[in-house]
Amino acid sequence: MTRRPPRYRWDMSGIVIIGGAAEARDLAAALPDACVRLTAHERVAQSWTNPLSHGPVTADWLRATGARAVIEAAHPCDAATAFAAARAAAQLGLPRLQLLRPPWQPGPRDRWTALPRPEAAGHVIPASARVLITLGRAELSALRPLRATALVRRIGPAPTGFPLRRGRYLRSQGPFTVAHEIALLRRNRIDWLLLRNAGGPGGWPKLAAARHLGLPVAMVDRPRRPGGPRVQTIEEALAWLPRL
Repeated sequence: MTRRPPRYRWDMSGIVIIGGAAEARDLAAALPDACVRLTAHERVAQSWTNPLSHGPVTADWLRATGARAVIEAAHPCDAATAFAAARAAAQLGLPRLQLLRPPWQPGPRDRWTALPRPEAAGHVIPASARVLITLGRAELSALRPLRATALVRRIGPAPTGFPLRRGRYLRSQGPFTVAHEIALLRRNRIDWLLLRNAGGPGGWPKLAAARHLGLPVAMVDRPRRPGGPRVQTIEEALAWLPRL
């Protein structure tokens, strides 16, 4: 279990946390006076003790909150939110920090193929394959050239219709263990995985299962993010605050 840092003792009103990544929740718990903004509703509803709002990140919204600083902790692959936070903070001259966990790294027993974009999967995964896909819904349209049989993991209800040539939605509900993932891969006769390099412990069990079974993995690189100061841990983010 991840140990949460103690609550920050300084007056941190005026700190805005842009959420989306799991780290945003732990950071918010350490900064109870901080305001949290989510650009999309969470797939699994969570309880937040901080002031919480949903919607785009804009300079007008930041101004209305009385923001003094922005800590952007969106999902590592959500570049759109990262750039929106960067633009909004820059318009108001606010200090901004990115809290971005490190990407996964393959080990000696892993069979990973790095992809620059989801569209490249069709050039790597053979048509005869059965592939488990855990990309976000917004990226499925990029996989239309894929000829393999696709099993797309969904958390929550699946939408009507399937957007790819062959396959179906596979409804699942976490948290997932390595044993669960191994059983799922065997039961569905999966021989490829396709996912984004989100990093973190939450998605690692499926990669550990692929390693155990010797399955190849098509790993989509993270998109480019804006420049500026960046840290990888909550402790580093808290240490950044006294410099404001």
